[in-house]
Amino acid sequence: MISRRGFMGGAAAVYLTSWQRLNAAIGWPGKLAIGRSQADGTASTTSTRIGNFYFQAPNGIAFIQDDAAAFVINPGGSYNAGTVAPDDSFHKVIFSPATATPHLRHLVRPGEAGLASLRRVEFRWSRMGDVIVGRLVSAYPGEISFSLSENWPGFSSEFSAEGNGVKGVASLANGKTVTWRLKTQPAVKSADATQFTVALGGPKEPTYLVAGFGELPSFEGIDDRLAEAERAYEERRPKAQGPSGDILAAIADNLNNSRIYSSDNQMVAISVSRTFGVQSPNACPYFCWDSFFSGLLASLNDPEMGRQTVRAILSYQSAEGLVPNYAHWNDRGISQDRSQPPVGSMCVWKMHQYWPDIKFLREVYPRLALWHAWWLKARNARNDGLLQWGSSTGVLQNAQYETGWDDTPQFEGVKGVTMVGHTMNAYAVDLCSLWAMDAHYLALIADEIGKPEDAKRYRQDEADMNGRINAKLWNDELGIYCSRFWDKDDGTPGDFLTRLTPANFYPLICGAPDASRAQKVLAVMTDPAQFWGEWILPTVSRQDPLFLGQTYWHGTIWGPVNYLVFQGVKRYASPELQAAFAQKSVHLFMDNWLADGYCGENFLSISGSVGGNHNYTWGALMCLVGVESVIDIGDDGVPKAGPGYNEPVELTNLPIGGKLHRVSLRFGKPEVTIAS
Repeated sequence: MISRRGFMGGAAAVYLTSWQRLNAAIGWPGKLAIGRSQADGTASTTSTRIGNFYFQAPNGIAFIQDDAAAFVINPGGSYNAGTVAPDDSFHKVIFSPATATPHLRHLVRPGEAGLASLRRVEFRWSRMGDVIVGRLVSAYPGEISFSLSENWPGFSSEFSAEGNGVKGVASLANGKTVTWRLKTQPAVKSADATQFTVALGGPKEPTYLVAGFGELPSFEGIDDRLAEAERAYEERRPKAQGPSGDILAAIADNLNNSRIYSSDNQMVAISVSRTFGVQSPNACPYFCWDSFFSGLLASLNDPEMGRQTVRAILSYQSAEGLVPNYAHWNDRGISQDRSQPPVGSMCVWKMHQYWPDIKFLREVYPRLALWHAWWLKARNARNDGLLQWGSSTGVLQNAQYETGWDDTPQFEGVKGVTMVGHTMNAYAVDLCSLWAMDAHYLALIADEIGKPEDAKRYRQDEADMNGRINAKLWNDELGIYCSRFWDKDDGTPGDFLTRLTPANFYPLICGAPDASRAQKVLAVMTDPAQFWGEWILPTVSRQDPLFLGQTYWHGTIWGPVNYLVFQGVKRYASPELQAAFAQKSVHLFMDNWLADGYCGENFLSISGSVGGNHNYTWGALMCLVGVESVIDIGDDGVPKAGPGYNEPVELTNLPIGGKLHRVSLRFGKPEVTIAS
């Protein structure tokens, strides 16, 4: 299997200087803004973060003070995204511990099946200022050990037994120390510098713990505190009710569990996955279009974390405007040679429609505008306004990484496709369409922040690119848009690239086709011999030999592709087709989520099972397709009823325009009621 993002070494230090120049030029903060929250609203003389922020401890807790000291307790065990309130006022995870007595690790008991047999311990905890209170309940009596040995580079903590618990001390560079404590009831069975062990009494005898900085609370009232914290979060969290399950909780749980702290930039942001080849605490990757999609998904439940995630990837933008394919990933530096699909303006605008924030729009607009301009300068090799994917290295594989589809069937192995200078020698129908879409959303942002002349220019960009797409990239013989080789030396038009993928549907997204052409494109998409079926949309036609490979981008199904194509489906398709598309997307995701707790990087279009990484944030875009099929927000900010996804559904606490709403859709009657 090809690496998810590839490797591109290079002059990272030179590149950092480049984006630092950009920061100074547009007034971007020299140090990333850091959002902190305290669950009980109390003030503190120190800055404390508490959450499951350590990349290898999704079931554990990290206590971080002043970005200078950290203490991590980690029970290890299986990872399936539990319930997490954005302010960390409530956490609930059920898991099978790796460091427990054998019968608690046992995966399958006679007569048991599914997730219930995989998860033997329930851990609930709640933040209260600079401390937490928690409770462990096990299916059977036994014991469990928490590791104390994990930490971030530059942080050093020493642990020892103290009374009925554990004491941790961190020495700071200024010579001061930070003290952290933990107590349990019943008392810890053993503790040393690397771990502590507590007894588990079974379902009727919980184990309680308190931990943090300063004075610890008593064990009395922990059950009441946890119950109230759960009730309060349940009351305000986004949720969905319907036969397919809670699609909004699936989004929130996956994104809220993907918040990772890094000591090198002193921030918490959403990483695509805790487990995607990550080698150290400060190496969870920021991928380009992945980060924008993560920001969009997060904004439903945690708008500030969504904004922070967008800031994280934009902080690595070059002075010329390139937003890199990847940054902050192990020792790979920054991919200064290539970018990725320009979905940033769309995601930022949709985030704004959920939770309006003019200040944030003004903050990121200069960077989004610079990125938009960069494409026309760096990927317009023929100076005719049509774009090509590329890489400043001149390496074809690196240009394929820029497409976002690492081993993209659209170009890989296609005879004649090569690099000429810094770009491929073919106009890219997907990039041209996404650039036009980007112009559309930039115009909306420009209008919102009081830049009407900019908005006018971006609307012209959109119209001009759509005109070029129709003039050059429509294949009348196939009845679909196609990428195309450059014109030949004698001036005759280049040949079309005729391997069909969902990229051929992308002109629907930007509104390029008229009604007649749109229906021809939809006819290809809904052809069962090519793309339609129980599981959609495969990344290459079912008739193509690559389809049977079902490896990475060869015939598999990807959340970002379905989500982007659905933007075009909403423009042109009948309500019945919109509902069918959304239903297939929702069912594909939720079948895997409910059965195994997986948020798939991709899905196999032959079996419907998860492929790639099992806990990858953008898999939840399938659920967002479902949300937008029920209620969509127009460019004017007015919510519009949709056809839904062929089942009755109620969405509660859905943010629209900065207020929480309830949206009900009755099967067979597309009537939506919206109530604050």
